Amino acid sequence: MDNIIPVLMCGGSGTRLWPVSRASEPKQFHVFSGERSLFQQTVQRFSTELYAEPLIIVNNNHRDLALREIGELRSGPGRLLVEPSVRSTAPAIAAAAALIAEEDPDRLMLVAPSDHLIEQAEVFSDAVAQAAQAARQGQIVLFGIRPTHAETGFGYIEVGDFFDAVSFRVAGFVEKPKRTIADALFLGGRHLWNSGIFMFTARTIIEELQEYAPDVINCAQRAVTMAHRSNDTIRLSADFETAPAISIDYAVMEKSERLVCVPVSPDWRDLGSWSALWDVGSKDGNGNVARGDTILHDVRNSYVHGNSRLIAVMGVEKIVVVDTADAVLVGSLDQAQNVGRLASELAAARRPEANLHRKVRRPWGSYESLRVGEGFQVKHIIVDIAGRLSLQYHHHRSEHWTVVSGTARVTVGDRVFVMTTNESVYIPKGDIHRLENIGDDELHLIEVQCGTYLGEDDIVRLEDQYDRIIAS
Repeated sequence: MDNIIPVLMCGGSGTRLWPVSRASEPKQFHVFSGERSLFQQTVQRFSTELYAEPLIIVNNNHRDLALREIGELRSGPGRLLVEPSVRSTAPAIAAAAALIAEEDPDRLMLVAPSDHLIEQAEVFSDAVAQAAQAARQGQIVLFGIRPTHAETGFGYIEVGDFFDAVSFRVAGFVEKPKRTIADALFLGGRHLWNSGIFMFTARTIIEELQEYAPDVINCAQRAVTMAHRSNDTIRLSADFETAPAISIDYAVMEKSERLVCVPVSPDWRDLGSWSALWDVGSKDGNGNVARGDTILHDVRNSYVHGNSRLIAVMGVEKIVVVDTADAVLVGSLDQAQNVGRLASELAAARRPEANLHRKVRRPWGSYESLRVGEGFQVKHIIVDIAGRLSLQYHHHRSEHWTVVSGTARVTVGDRVFVMTTNESVYIPKGDIHRLENIGDDELHLIEVQCGTYLGEDDIVRLEDQYDRIIAS
């Protein structure tokens, strides 16, 4: 019997975890618990014999991040389904189903967010294995988390009659409730937290979408048919952008009569806010959770997240302090759910801190913008061992590279040569160039850009080993 295909959703923006989570590098690609990012933990969770190679749905802006993080795991490439723009969960799931149906419409799909924490992965996988029979019978299986307390931050699933030995029919849904209602749901024993994790065959979800959201599935199927396919990357066509931006909950789940729910207790957390991270974090004797270089004096029941420098806090309680290289958040832990409003205000004001970190990761390494001024920018570039930038040129800027440490192979026009520490080269505007690390250590260099426009979209790639060129 074919293994279940994990379909991992990477579209969340995670604005409530600003300033760490930003539009260019959302929360699933950051480390909040353990040694790996939430995305990497999700990939590892589904790396067992029960599951096939994952299908990872990612926005085009985050494809490089996903590739880099998969490479760090050394667990195989996985397949990437790349969205040209974010259209919510229904179009994304529809596209995944259409792609899987090309190979086998009766193949099981397990759709899961990539930003959840599940401490007992084996307990969850046992529930998935037990629920497979209902899914193969044409049911849409929802995984409901047995609540441990009254929670206002999650939606709930109302449990109905038995469907089989392990699952129940879904009697209804409750949106994120007020406190008094959450208390009643918890005490009543008939409601489970809605994990947002589903399982079904590709055929089942396509049929339900055709019934309740035909415009969604029609656009998704066209986008898959016309997709650009290269190696393990499937880039959906522009047809995807014509699909309505609607969640799978509104499009199908609240209308379908084929829903069943499997209760499970895998120590699950949706790490959607700083207060949620405080809840699950390892606390000191005063109830504080601290990460990074921190000193706390007379501080109680607080969350302190250091990133780029020493963070010293004293004489306060129930606060959140989060430090990054270019922004610091200080607020009440009770108001942590509202941080997304700050992120929205920053985006509306076109502040770069809403979107970019100073350090930007790329599949070949990273760069950090050190200084930006009128007509110039200074960057610190780090190229991983064997990393290789694309063969490219720019319309609007020239560049000057100086090697700080490591060994580089440099292409400029028809010249190919090696540079080491304290050597430099000038690259005129319009000249074809490439940078490669051919040494045994990271390659560090300083890049000075000069020109009328310095945006990252002024890159014309001619060759690229990371498959970032779309054939016209």
